[in-house]
Amino acid sequence: MKYKLGLKTVLAQPRVRLCDYYTSDLPSVESLKYPLGHADAIQPHMFMNDQLGDCAIAGSIEEIRLANALRGVTVNFTDETAVQNYSEITGYVPGDPSTDQGTDVHELYEFRQNTGLVDADGNRHKIVAYAGLTPGDFDELLIALSLFDMVGIGIQVPDYCEAEFEAGQPWHLLRGRHRIEGGHYIPVVDATSRTEAGLFTWGGHGGITAPFYATYNTVAVVALTEELFTGGKSPEGVDFNRLATDLNLLNTGPVMSKAPRGKRGRVSVDDADAGEPSSGIRPDDADPGEQISAG
Repeated sequence: MKYKLGLKTVLAQPRVRLCDYYTSDLPSVESLKYPLGHADAIQPHMFMNDQLGDCAIAGSIEEIRLANALRGVTVNFTDETAVQNYSEITGYVPGDPSTDQGTDVHELYEFRQNTGLVDADGNRHKIVAYAGLTPGDFDELLIALSLFDMVGIGIQVPDYCEAEFEAGQPWHLLRGRHRIEGGHYIPVVDATSRTEAGLFTWGGHGGITAPFYATYNTVAVVALTEELFTGGKSPEGVDFNRLATDLNLLNTGPVMSKAPRGKRGRVSVDDADAGEPSSGIRPDDADPGEQISAG
């Protein structure tokens, strides 16, 4: 591949689920107005993800840059700081390819919570907490996006993703069997409709369709940071105070489970992608915890 991946196998979800903290004021997916998000607030960068399997660090940097841009602050990150953070989190040794093994999602978020990613000015950017979404539930992803402006996700990467990205196409399901190249972390930053969202990856802005997400999503996380909340105001529809009291639960949770049948398959392949799921996996059958390598 021209680009690199680098998300290690996702074996467990965050213990705290964001859906447990939704209040009655939570918007319904039917009430959302498109487009969602503010992807144009920053220009995405590669941050070495064409040379290293540091996608989780590159994606997290984009989340920090976007969160700050939304409050009018520019944060300085460079390729050098991307490598520094990758080394601190994973033990990568610059110049030693054998140590370029990718990132574990729980180690990533624990580091972001306890230490914080460092920028080029020496400032650390920490999160207060993080909470997981139901894997593969595109409607829940859209609702979280409408509340928090970004969601970090992990996916399995079939062998056609790079070509679709290079062609300016959103990732969607293709007919036939396709090899899984590895795992990849990217932030979802906007959405144009009920069936398509936008994301930052490989130095550009790409897209992902609902059926692709239902099949290949492995983890989805909202990182709660003061940088997201202008003036300390928490998003409407989320009991942030209650969530903050449960910080002691924010560790590796139980083995991941699929979204309930009927939720993940809410948008069918015929409705949105007009193709069969790859590798013989259908949205209601997929176990996104399988077949992922370190990239």
